[in-house]
Amino acid sequence: MNYEPKNGFVIGEIACGHEGKLDRLYKLIDVVSESGAQSVKFQIYKTHERALPNTKEWSLFGGWELSDDDWIYATSYARGKNLLVFSDVYGKDSLELTDELDVDGYKIHSEDVLNSYFILDVLQRNKTTLISVGGAKRTEINDLLTFLSDNHSLENVILMTGVQTFPTPIEGHSIEEVTDLIEKYSHFGVKVGFSDHIVGDSDVSKILPFMAWSRGACLVEKHLTLNRDDKWIDYHSSLGKDDFIDFMEKVRSICPLLNDVTTMSDYEYSYRKMFKKSPTFTKNLEKGRTITSSDIVYKKDSNQSLLSTINLVGKKLQTNVQKGEVCKSNYFKNNVGAIIVARCSSSRLPNKALIKINNDESIKVLIDRIKMCKNISRIVLSTSTHESDDKLVEIAKRENIDYFRGSLTKVAKRYHDTSKHYGFDHFVRITGDAICSDYEMIDKIIESHLESSCDVTFMKNMPFGTHNQVVSFNTIKNIIENANVIENTEYLEYYLENDRYFNVNYLDSGYDYDIRTRITLDYEEDLKFLREIYARFNNTTRFEEILNYINNNPSVIEINTHKIQKTPFNQNLNVGLKI
Repeated sequence: MNYEPKNGFVIGEIACGHEGKLDRLYKLIDVVSESGAQSVKFQIYKTHERALPNTKEWSLFGGWELSDDDWIYATSYARGKNLLVFSDVYGKDSLELTDELDVDGYKIHSEDVLNSYFILDVLQRNKTTLISVGGAKRTEINDLLTFLSDNHSLENVILMTGVQTFPTPIEGHSIEEVTDLIEKYSHFGVKVGFSDHIVGDSDVSKILPFMAWSRGACLVEKHLTLNRDDKWIDYHSSLGKDDFIDFMEKVRSICPLLNDVTTMSDYEYSYRKMFKKSPTFTKNLEKGRTITSSDIVYKKDSNQSLLSTINLVGKKLQTNVQKGEVCKSNYFKNNVGAIIVARCSSSRLPNKALIKINNDESIKVLIDRIKMCKNISRIVLSTSTHESDDKLVEIAKRENIDYFRGSLTKVAKRYHDTSKHYGFDHFVRITGDAICSDYEMIDKIIESHLESSCDVTFMKNMPFGTHNQVVSFNTIKNIIENANVIENTEYLEYYLENDRYFNVNYLDSGYDYDIRTRITLDYEEDLKFLREIYARFNNTTRFEEILNYINNNPSVIEINTHKIQKTPFNQNLNVGLKI
């Protein structure tokens, strides 16, 4: 089950609100179902598990106890309403009954938090298990989790906050405890949930759960009753039917606001369009002028330019400009390089950069194509300092291009260090397996990149393996300084194509092609495909001609279309930034 806060997972807690009457239990299940909550929770117990004879509790719990058949019918009824069924369990007998009922999850009441071996027995069912830690000492929680983790995985465990004093006043609750439990115990693999027990007719009763979700609570347990005025057992901290339904409507509208911030919304884009100013020139300036801060003033303009003075001051104009004209990157001298990143230690196809295609190393085929670009200042083969890459350096020298040696595993850092070494303002990102790179499209995206004054420009509508990007130096600098896992920057496009972080520009190729087309070098089948291509074309044939041949010969596509590319997502890699 997915317990992300954004999903607003709610357990409708019935507790003993039915007072031992099956018809009442059905009515309460109906409320949970009508509200749209995902789950209902029962307290399934045998009285002897909860109290000793001749005690007040024995009398109370005995009066509310339902038979095994009652629970079989109630569980079946809830499932017929498409509800997940959770249950409190209090001992061996109630646990065996819930085994028969095949409940979806369990809850351990705080009264049993020291009953460690019983809790371990529950966990061995491998179902979601809520453990209430209200009123528990931190040493008790730590000792329990240490014991459990030594004997079982805790990935299904959710620690639940909250105490019940019929009702619990506002000051008896703590939202900060959610944060504290997450910080202290998440290393065990557990999650944290929230259960409040505020008087049900208080507005705060509907507010606290959202505060808890915003702190990272994965689910909320909420008491309910049919009508608070009837004063059924546990009504004190329960929402009545109408209030519970209203609460769930708010959950569905508000909890999605807790979605991960991965992209800019349409509203944010609209806001930027309305209010962002553009840099304009304060006076007429001549070609060759080095820009100072006094040469720039920001004003609103319908054609926004999103350049910062940080990146403008010190730049040299390569054309005359007029007062009031909006600044664009292509007005300035820009050192744009092409960086080909390659190494010989590929795990899928070792030494693929050295494999021959028509008597040329595959990396030479790529270099020949990039040499056809008109808008780059220099080509750099960026490889590692590992001795296995010495041959790549020899090829770079032989082909009269520059080279740079850097980190073997931190690919973004290699791009950064290469750019910094050669003073690139922007660079074209080219991977060594992009053997059919489209040099005409590369020239076009450089022009579009500088015209749009953006952070990164992507080719759009290109076959797999032929996309290149133009990236500003400031962008790659931000990535290496803020990547959550620097080794994962091998998948750089997943960092770059994120408009939450960067101003992203796209240029459509206008090509038509079979979307299954795969033009890269990662597997033996890819090599066979590329040899098929270059048996008919030379290293510098226009990409459009190559694509036309592929389109007219669909059997060629079948050579490697079945291969599945590794991505950060099918490997569960973190490709986020800290900013």
